[in-house]
Amino acid sequence: MSKKRIERIVFLGKGGIGKSTILTNLSTIYAQMGRKVLFVGCDPKRDATMLLMSRTDIPTVIDQLIRTNDVRLEDVLLEARSGIHCIEAGGPEPGVGCAGRGIARMLEFFTESELLERNGYDTVLFDLLGDIVCGGFATPLRKGFGEKVFIVVSDELMSLYAANNIARAVVNCAPNGVVLGGLVANLKDAKADERMIGRFARKLKTRVVATLRRDARFRKAEYRRLTLAEHAPDCETVKNLGKLARKVLRIDPARIEPPTPMDDKTFYELSRREFSR
Repeated sequence: MSKKRIERIVFLGKGGIGKSTILTNLSTIYAQMGRKVLFVGCDPKRDATMLLMSRTDIPTVIDQLIRTNDVRLEDVLLEARSGIHCIEAGGPEPGVGCAGRGIARMLEFFTESELLERNGYDTVLFDLLGDIVCGGFATPLRKGFGEKVFIVVSDELMSLYAANNIARAVVNCAPNGVVLGGLVANLKDAKADERMIGRFARKLKTRVVATLRRDARFRKAEYRRLTLAEHAPDCETVKNLGKLARKVLRIDPARIEPPTPMDDKTFYELSRREFSR
């Protein structure tokens, strides 16, 4: 009997770019498709899990370690709406300690408990904090838990700079089976230059897998502690998110070549020409 394939999807991007919002909606869509979903929060804010759970008192792996120096499954694995399972790494008090420690310990717990295999998940989504500059936050990639990486970008320069840095991390973690599935353009400005993002993607030897535009309903949904896929399931944005969800599943990691990130000097030189040549 062949081993069940687990989709291991990682979303990254500059802070505030919208990756958590997109990923919580994809989690909901996958659950609505009948997939067994585990949402892995790796952000000390816990905002994504709070949205999926409609509660603010989210226990985390770090919380459990502080209290008992041990992790118990029943204390950190939560069931959200639509049957989505959630687990949060958590983090220390602001200005104290390292949040990467929580992620590393959480992944050790995954191995010890055989959490992914024993619970029959077919889709695991990792919501990682910001652009990777710390090995602790890169642990899901370094340890081979994440596989398909998607970078959320806009047409803002620092968003693309962060994406280029993340592509470097993907190259470094490629021996662990990590691939760059593509970029997701999340555009707030109606006049944003989509073609420039496409040119940037080609410099990285990747592609733009989806383009999403500002939708005020996201904000209304979040105030109700719902994903947009629950709040307005028939709207055009949710239809586009559904297309992205299916496209992510269709990507075959074996057919993806490593990206070609630029050094900083080359990045800034090309950015002056909006990556036109």
